Amino acid sequence: MIKLIDIAKLIVEGGNVFDATSPIDKANIEPTIEKFVNEMSRIFPKKKDTFKAFERLGSVGKKNVSGDIDLSYDEHNLYNKNLPDFKGWGVDEGKYNELFQLFTQRARTATPEQTSLRAMVELISNKLDENSSEIEVDTKSSGKGTIFCSIPQYNPQGQKLNKNVQADINIGSPDWLRFSYHSNMYQDNVKGLHRTQLILTLFSFKGRIFNHAIGVINKETRENEAKNPEEAAALLNRLFKFEVTPDILNDYHKLISFLKTNLNEEDYKNVISKYLRILDLTRADIPNDLQQFWIDNQERLQLTGKYLPDNSNLLQYKK
Repeated sequence: MIKLIDIAKLIVEGGNVFDATSPIDKANIEPTIEKFVNEMSRIFPKKKDTFKAFERLGSVGKKNVSGDIDLSYDEHNLYNKNLPDFKGWGVDEGKYNELFQLFTQRARTATPEQTSLRAMVELISNKLDENSSEIEVDTKSSGKGTIFCSIPQYNPQGQKLNKNVQADINIGSPDWLRFSYHSNMYQDNVKGLHRTQLILTLFSFKGRIFNHAIGVINKETRENEAKNPEEAAALLNRLFKFEVTPDILNDYHKLISFLKTNLNEEDYKNVISKYLRILDLTRADIPNDLQQFWIDNQERLQLTGKYLPDNSNLLQYKK
């Protein structure tokens, strides 16, 4: 039996961490990001050129309305010659050393690179929150590669709207972030997170952790075994003895069809069972093609449907 607490640890897509944020219209995304960049540049003037390279991730700007804004930010911008860029960010080296020691004691399995990143992200998050009346930072949630912000929305005329949107700065390798947050546009009830959580499930099935920011981590050795899409596909091929490609991994329907064909019946059932347990803790519907499996195995998997959306066909089974 898969333990609920173990599954909760697998879910790394943040979702909304603020109570008072709203979805954003497609037309307002660009002016909102522009104002966000301006405010970041005011607080961190020596890094202003790096903020212009923010890259949208996932489905941001692809739909008429987006729930939040995910942005990619190159982790190398936090460093200077492989050392933390204290002067560039205007943060205190002494506080960094204190945090580095504290995080090392708390998370002894983390690598020095991961601990350094976490310490820098916390210092940057705190400075941003303390010095901006425009940007609210969830300093408790921010860390380990993501800064969660609530920012004002603006329209194309530059007018400030009476609502905010969540904007997440995801820090890591741009190539990996594009892959880990990739989102196709689907005609049914499937979203980008369905594809990502399915990939996460596959790696978890083989003792790996799919980390949105840095790659795929071996749970036992803590080694980062995949840092780009090609390495991720190659690792899955080695673990499962099949031949999947990054193109297949980028699309939920291609991937689920591939798994049906290339996994034996028992492995497919076990993978989908674990996947549905993960989705049961995620604010998302169950893909239409798996809803009958969900119904047939609800009791066995102890699925509650707690986070199903109001328009889900499975609401009648919610516990």
